[in-house]
Amino acid sequence: MHATPLVSICIPTFGRGRYLRSLLDGLAAQLAGFAHAYEIVIADNASPDDTPEVVEAYAARLPIRSFRHPRNIGGFANWQFVMSRAEGRYLVYLSDDDCLLGEPLAATIARLEADPQIAVVYAPWLLYDLVAQQEQGRFYDVPHDLLVERGAHRELLDHVLRHHIFPEVQIVRRDVLQRLMPRINEHAFFAFVHAADYLAHGRVLIQREPWYVAITRYFDDETREQLGSEEVEVAWDRYRGGLEYLLARAGDAVAPEERAGLHLRMQRFVALRMSVAIRLRHHKGRDPVDTWMLAMRLKGLGHEALCPVPMATLRARAALHFLMHDAELHRGVRQVLVVGESDDDTRRWMREHADKPVEFVASLPPLQRLSDTLVVLRDGAAPPDASPAELAARGVRMLRERELFERFDG
Repeated sequence: MHATPLVSICIPTFGRGRYLRSLLDGLAAQLAGFAHAYEIVIADNASPDDTPEVVEAYAARLPIRSFRHPRNIGGFANWQFVMSRAEGRYLVYLSDDDCLLGEPLAATIARLEADPQIAVVYAPWLLYDLVAQQEQGRFYDVPHDLLVERGAHRELLDHVLRHHIFPEVQIVRRDVLQRLMPRINEHAFFAFVHAADYLAHGRVLIQREPWYVAITRYFDDETREQLGSEEVEVAWDRYRGGLEYLLARAGDAVAPEERAGLHLRMQRFVALRMSVAIRLRHHKGRDPVDTWMLAMRLKGLGHEALCPVPMATLRARAALHFLMHDAELHRGVRQVLVVGESDDDTRRWMREHADKPVEFVASLPPLQRLSDTLVVLRDGAAPPDASPAELAARGVRMLRERELFERFDG
C-alpha cells in the first residue's frame, strides 16, 4: 500500500522509448528533493518498441505507476485514460517528449494549496533545443499573472485574444476534472473548451512563469514531427470553434455591439494562426494548391498583409503543382512538353516534382513527332497548326499558360 500523492504527473506514451528514457532521466534530476509527494502515471498505448523496458528501468528511481493497453486505443483516449487513473489532488499532463522544471512546479502547487478556489493553472511553456543546449523563447507570454474569477468568461476570452494564449499546459484539480469529464471534440479546440468549462467551476490562473519545457529537438538524427506543428497546419477552424465556444459561455455578459468587436478580434486571432500554417506548409513543401487555397481564405478575411509568402509565389507554385499532378490533365499522358522560354528555377522545380519526363523546347515540333503528350504553351509560343481532332487522334493535349494561371486568379 502506498501513500496518496499530492501531485500526479500524467504521461501518455506510444512508441517513444528513446524519448521517454530521456524524459524520465530529466524528471529524476528535476524532482530530486521535490517539495510535495508525487507519483508518475504512465499509460503505454501498446507501444511496439522498448517502452515497457524503459519504464521498468526507472521504477526504482521514480514513484511510477504504469499501465499498458493490449491494443492502441488512440491518442486522445489514452490521454483521458491516464488522467482518470491519477490519484493526486493535482494533475499535471506531460507529453512523453517534453520535461518539467521542478522548483517552479512545486511553487505552483503551493499556490494551489493556498487558494482552493483555483480550479486550474495555466502557464506558457519554454522551447528548448536539447542538442544545441539552447533556449528558444516561450510559446506565448503574459505581462503578469492573470487571475480570472469563476464565471468571468468574457474576461478569459479577452486575455486569450489579447495575449494569444493557448491554455494547454496545465495543473488541474482532480475533483474538478472528474466532475467535468473533459473530452476532445473535432469542432472546437480542446484547450479553449476545457478552459471555459473549468472556469464554470472555479478560478482560472494564467501564470507568467513556466514550469513546462517543450523540447524542440532531442537528438542529432531526429525525424519526429511535433504534434503542435502538425496541428497548426490544419486546426484554424477548430481554433475558431473553441473561441466561439468560449464566447458562448459568456452569455448575456456580452452586449451585441461588444460581440461584434469580439468577432473581429477572434477573426484576427484565427488569421494569425492561418498565417503560421501557410509559412509551415510552404517551408515543408506541402500540397501547394491547398496552401494557395488557405492564402486565399486569409485574403478573403481581409488579412492578406499577414500572409508570410507573397501571393504571386503561392499562385505560381499552385499552378505548377496542378499542371504536374492533376489526374485529368495527365490521363493517358506519358510526357510533358513545355514550349517557350522558361527560367532555371521553373525547370528545376518541374523536373523535381514530375512523375514523368519533362522537356523544354523553344518552339513546337511537328505534330507527327508527338503522341500522348501534354503540351504547355507559354506566353508568346505559337500554337500548333492542327485541328482539335488531329490533336486528339495523337493523344496530344494543349494547355496555354494563361489558361492555367487563370485557374488560380486572385
